[in-house]
Amino acid sequence: MLEPILVVIIVLTAIAVSTAVLSYRRFAAVRARLVTYLGQAAPEMTVRALTAVGFVATILGSEVTVDLATLARRRPRGLAEPHWFDQVVDGIRARVPVPEVPPYPLVADRLMPLLKPSHYVAIFAGYPSPLRLVWRPLVGDLAVTYVIAGTHQHTLVTAGMVQVWTVSLETLHGQAVENFRKQTAHLLEEIGGPRARYEHLDGSDATRILVADLIVPPEIADPVIAIPEETVLLIAPADEHATLAAEAAARYAASTRPVSPLMFRPSAAGPILLEASPAP
Repeated sequence: MLEPILVVIIVLTAIAVSTAVLSYRRFAAVRARLVTYLGQAAPEMTVRALTAVGFVATILGSEVTVDLATLARRRPRGLAEPHWFDQVVDGIRARVPVPEVPPYPLVADRLMPLLKPSHYVAIFAGYPSPLRLVWRPLVGDLAVTYVIAGTHQHTLVTAGMVQVWTVSLETLHGQAVENFRKQTAHLLEEIGGPRARYEHLDGSDATRILVADLIVPPEIADPVIAIPEETVLLIAPADEHATLAAEAAARYAASTRPVSPLMFRPSAAGPILLEASPAP
């Protein structure tokens, strides 16, 4: 009599295990799609680790643990996945704490500018005002944001920080650019001087268009500059403009961290937009 019961128990257990495995695979697939979506819709979030029920993301220097399994169970019936992902992103942003602000004298020498497309800055309009980025327009669709440089990661400078520091945007910008000039001069010593191509050196290659007087090789008398990606800055003579523009447009289109597909000419007052659209 016990043998048929044992068989039933084994079958039911196998079914339960199979169902659980299938359910977790579906959950893992949803999580993978959401992580990919975050890279496009929420580039300010970095997924640091996966957990059994979701993931841990770093946002503005803070870690936020996301229980995606619970959120999935609460997903409104019939809500399309992209719209649900938008709700999840909004919920994550609402949970980001306002970080403690370090004293200005302790971070002043670590402030750096970081060039971003203006649509990146617009993302932070969805955050509480203390967490919105401090920035200034540069040229075209470019914005200068600011970070506190760290050993393993940068912390974005927000409105709440500047309010605590009681420093003006002009003071912040001046300090950041001064620090950046020193860092760039040191980098040039390490790599043997200015070059025509800066690629994947330290993550701030495109931002060096702000200090073009340091980085343009002396042999290029009439330079044009391309900054298709955060980690790429390319320089060429003006008569090679078309070739450089085509490369910049292609690299911009393929990049996960694009900056601009356009071309610029350096000047004492800062970069000048060379044209309104990339070369065909």
